[in-house]
Amino acid sequence: MERPKIVGIGELLWDMLPRGRRMGGAPVNFAFYAREEGADAHVISAVGEDEPGRELLDGIARLGIGTSAVEHNARPTSTVDVELDAAGVPTYRIREEVAWDYIVRTAETDAVVADAAMICWGSLAQRNAVSRASIGEIIAAAPEGCLRLFDINLRLDYYDETVIRQSLEAADILKLNEDELPVVARYFSLGNDPEQAIRQLLKRFALRYVIFTEGSRGSRITAADGETSYMETPRVKVADTVGAGDAFTAAFAVSLLKGLPLAACHRRAVEVAAFVCTQHGAITPLPEEGILQTIR
Repeated sequence: MERPKIVGIGELLWDMLPRGRRMGGAPVNFAFYAREEGADAHVISAVGEDEPGRELLDGIARLGIGTSAVEHNARPTSTVDVELDAAGVPTYRIREEVAWDYIVRTAETDAVVADAAMICWGSLAQRNAVSRASIGEIIAAAPEGCLRLFDINLRLDYYDETVIRQSLEAADILKLNEDELPVVARYFSLGNDPEQAIRQLLKRFALRYVIFTEGSRGSRITAADGETSYMETPRVKVADTVGAGDAFTAAFAVSLLKGLPLAACHRRAVEVAAFVCTQHGAITPLPEEGILQTIR
C-alpha cells in the first residue's frame, strides 16, 4: 500500500526544556508521528539563516521528514522556553519576530501540497499577517480530495476570532481541547454544553469530524453523520505531556487515511498519545513491540 502523504504547516522551533534543547513545533511533532505511523511526512515552515536553523533542519531530515518546503530567512530561528508543572503539563514563553512568523508561499510549498492526502495547521503560526496570508494560500492550493485538519492549538493571546473562523471555513477536521472549546463557543455563540457546541460546529462549518480532548479524563470524536467514539484516557506514569496532542492528531490522521473505522482510528490515537506522555519531550520513536505493553 502506498504511503499517504501528510504535511504539517506552521512553526518550527527549539523547545528549551528543563532537560535540555529539543526539536519542536506542532508541525514537526505531527509529521514525526505521522511518519512513525507509516505516512510520507513533510513540513512547511521557515528557519533562520543561522546555526540553530541549520541544526534544526538537519535534525528534522534525520527523522525522515521532508524539509524541501522549509525556507531560510533573515529572522532568527525560534526558541520556546518550556516550564513543566508537577503533573508534567507545559507552559510556554514564545519569542516573537522569528523565522516562522514570515513563512511565504513558494514553488516548493506548492509542490509539497500538490499530491498531499492531508494537511494540518494551527493558529499559532498565524499570529503574524505574513504567515497568516501564506498559510491561507497554501491551504487553498491543496488538491481536491486532500483532507484539511485544523488542530487549533491556542497559545497565549496569539489568536482572534478572524483567525479561527477563517481556518474553520477551510477545514474538514477540527481538533481542540477542553480549554479551547469554550473560546470557540464564545466567539460563535455556541452555548456552554460541549456536545451541543460540537454539533453546531460540525453543521455551521461543514466539518467531517470534530476531535475533542479532555486531558486525563478522555476524548470524543464526533462525525458529521452522527457517529461518535468516546474513550477514557489510559492511566500512565506521566513524564510530560509535550507533543502528546500532536501525536494523537497524527495517529488519528494516518489511521483515517488507511480507511480504518472511527473507533479504531480513535483507539490508535489514544494509545500513541498515552505513550508519548510517558516520555520526556515531544519526539520519541514508537516502540516496535506494541504500545499497550509499554504504557501498562
